[in-house]
Amino acid sequence: MGYMLETRGLTKRFGRGDQAQDAVADVSLHIREGEVYGLLGPNGAGKSTTLKMICGMLRPTAGEILFAGHAWRREDLYAIGSLIEEAPLYPNLTARENLRVRTTLLGLPESRVDEVLAAVDLADTGKKRAGRFSMGMRQRL
Repeated sequence: MGYMLETRGLTKRFGRGDQAQDAVADVSLHIREGEVYGLLGPNGAGKSTTLKMICGMLRPTAGEILFAGHAWRREDLYAIGSLIEEAPLYPNLTARENLRVRTTLLGLPESRVDEVLAAVDLADTGKKRAGRFSMGMRQRL
């Protein structure tokens, strides 16, 4: 029996030049029909990015994706289902700014923002915009 899903050297790079960063580097998967497969790793490891490439939501920078032995085609998406959740955040705002919007909308004291950022381990994100956070960071926020 062949592989239902296979990736070869799957890579996704964000940015250009000196600012380029690999979110996924040279991932090769071999999954047979009927197998259950899990991607485990810390926040920012590239799990969600890998799934988005497999589901056609992101174009790989390099590598290939095969379904049932043939190169990935848009029509293949009709045979699969996926749900990759996105946190409801303003991607152009920082973590602090997103929480300030929430406190205003919910009528909560703004003094809680620093407490919450520390509790979810995002106090040191500084001026980094939420749109550049890993999926795990966005979910914690």
